[in-house]
Amino acid sequence: MARIVFCEDEVLIQKLFRVMLRSTDHELYLASNGFEGLEVVERVRPDLIFTDISMPDCDGYQFADAVKARPYLAHIPIIFVSAFAQQAEMEEGFRHGGVSYIIKPFSAADLYEKIERFCNQEAPHT
Repeated sequence: MARIVFCEDEVLIQKLFRVMLRSTDHELYLASNGFEGLEVVERVRPDLIFTDISMPDCDGYQFADAVKARPYLAHIPIIFVSAFAQQAEMEEGFRHGGVSYIIKPFSAADLYEKIERFCNQEAPHT
């Protein structure tokens, strides 16, 4: 079982994520922007973070920077979620401490693979 934070401002995407994880034993915590996400991460100390890039108030890059700036949270893997498969955006995510990315729309299999990979072992950027 893993504790997973998903930071996403689109309610439909949050619901999709919740439905995909419903049949697992993972604990899911949702946030609508980076500020809320940081509060949730501080409180639950998750095993894995998924974050959208484009969000109001505090975007995914700012959120990742805030997590990585805290030594007691910096070890938590961050996976960026984006509707765009642009190489520059992916590289920017790595510069902000991300370990991987997942492109919207994503399948349950894609999601499970990321969870399995990053909750159970150290892995290089992909």
